[in-house]
Amino acid sequence: MTRLIHIITWICFFVLLTGCSSKDNSDPPALLTKLENPIPLKVLWETDTDAAANNASFNLRPLLVDNQILTVDIVGNIVSLDATSGRKNWDYETQLSAITGLAGNLKVIVVSSSDGDLVAYDRQEQGLESRWSIRLSGEIRSIPAIDGDQIFVRTTAGKLSTISLIDGSVQWTVSRRIPALSLTGNSSPIIDEDRIIVGFDDGKLAAFDRNNGQTIWERVISHASGRTEIQRLVDIDGDFLLKDGIIYVSTYQGQLSALQSIDGNVLWTRKFSSYQSIVADDDALYISGDMSHLWSIDRRTGSAFWKQEKLHARKITAPQMIDSKVVVADLEGYVHWLNKTDGTLLGRVQVSDSRVIAQPTRWQNSIIVYDSNGHLSSVSTQ
Repeated sequence: MTRLIHIITWICFFVLLTGCSSKDNSDPPALLTKLENPIPLKVLWETDTDAAANNASFNLRPLLVDNQILTVDIVGNIVSLDATSGRKNWDYETQLSAITGLAGNLKVIVVSSSDGDLVAYDRQEQGLESRWSIRLSGEIRSIPAIDGDQIFVRTTAGKLSTISLIDGSVQWTVSRRIPALSLTGNSSPIIDEDRIIVGFDDGKLAAFDRNNGQTIWERVISHASGRTEIQRLVDIDGDFLLKDGIIYVSTYQGQLSALQSIDGNVLWTRKFSSYQSIVADDDALYISGDMSHLWSIDRRTGSAFWKQEKLHARKITAPQMIDSKVVVADLEGYVHWLNKTDGTLLGRVQVSDSRVIAQPTRWQNSIIVYDSNGHLSSVSTQ
């Protein structure tokens, strides 16, 4: 039975991702129209990591540490590149079936796998050296969170575990029931002082004491509704955001909400559907909806400042911010610059023929784009 549920889950996400079922994906992608006086964009460098990819590798976004970009593919090959030039520094074969990106810092890199493996490597000048390896229950589809000497990792078995970064020992584990059907993805845990905050596939958000795993608070962000299992999907899949003591979180086919991190009290909520990550400035949230419309939402009230619909059904990524602009990429490898004040499309450049799924990464005055076939590009305004 477990194997059947697992198979159905993967089929469901493939349908949602490739466009065989939902209204968003059944619509033809919006045609790109000519922009008036577009801002000039320049591709600073581009390179192929020769990454192995498949439909499971939707969350293999790059890790930026210091001036290095590190990528991993589905056969566990890690590539390190110089963020300024795109030049390869080294590569390293872990032989792990990774389906999500790397976690790490200047000293250690953590790799996870679809088999539940979690492996820590010490960073060397020209590669990595294994520190420890453990296996958890369930696939790891979200990037682990690292803080101090602790790693917080979420698995598809509905478990959150805290692991010692020093020796790989499990400090504590909490479990939640998982629905029969869910999207193939999980949001990453976030750390707020003595609390670790996690979203689950049943639309709940919970805060735990990072020292012992005791529940501090738990809130239902979105209730499942509808007759079919697909209609009842309310996963918290996009990485939610913690800013100024407020958590901003969205669910698929559900809600966008703002909660106080300290006690989980809901400040506001609005109907919304997204499985993408959120970014924010002092005034607004920026989020890609499931129809590939880009929204700017008032952080204080939840009301919309603007909605940009000209990229409808183009399967845009989660947004990234740079200066006064918001940047997204799409299914044809185009990178779009928008004015964050009113959502006006300002410029675009095509960096690939393949779909970009990973959220673009900011590096100094440029945007790093990683497509579904492992092609990396650096783009900047001229």
